[in-house]
Amino acid sequence: PPTCPSDRSRPPRRPPPTMKQFASVLALIFLAPAATAFLAPASSPPRGGERRRSDDSARFARKKGRRIDAPRPLPSGPPAQDISLPDDCTMDDLIAVMGEGRLKKIARKNRRVRNQKIREGKVALNEKGEWVPRE
Repeated sequence: PPTCPSDRSRPPRRPPPTMKQFASVLALIFLAPAATAFLAPASSPPRGGERRRSDDSARFARKKGRRIDAPRPLPSGPPAQDISLPDDCTMDDLIAVMGEGRLKKIARKNRRVRNQKIREGKVALNEKGEWVPRE
């Protein structure tokens, strides 16, 4: 029991750390950098050859107050009537130049547009089996 008045105001001493506590703290110190290596960085600017992620640009647009769900305008190219193919061009030549995936994509788009026009009644089937604008 303390007899001196100054001993009563002091909190009791904490026991020294045990070997188990010391080993746990040491393991955390060594494992923390390895664990954080797998976490994504909060925000890092794109490096030289890397492309920006789409969520980065959406975050930027949100900060500037722009709508991020607004459709972007399509790229404008030459009008379809200005594009001409040589007479001796075959489908194999087109596939070699443009790629099969791109031609499939164009075909899907054309079918989608045609089917929409059919639903709206803007085109009709003629005697040759072709879809032509309704008159």
